Amino acid sequence: MQDLRWPSAAGGRSRVVARGVQVFAVANASDAALDFPAQLAQTLSMLDAHLAHVGASRAGLLSVQVFLTDFRNKPALDAAWRQWIGEDSATWPQRAVIGAQLDGGLLVEMVATAFR
Repeated sequence: MQDLRWPSAAGGRSRVVARGVQVFAVANASDAALDFPAQLAQTLSMLDAHLAHVGASRAGLLSVQVFLTDFRNKPALDAAWRQWIGEDSATWPQRAVIGAQLDGGLLVEMVATAFR
């Protein structure tokens, strides 16, 4: 069984790892100078790209942990999430939102488990 890994530019870790049908991914904004809605859009786009890189998609998401630096952004997260994840509840993952300190000006980060 061959692992697929997409190494991070930061070194010592991967953005996404796939082994068999299992997929593990992390996503955040590429521009920490942006406001929350723009960072969230970049993060969701990056998660899509990471899933696609290993042959997965949103439909294969099982669990997503969302780390926020400011819980006042949760209503904006919820609205964008509902639009991004779609109307088909048969493909909705479990999701948890966690308050966290993030490095380098990041306002949101997502850690996902999926299958392909």
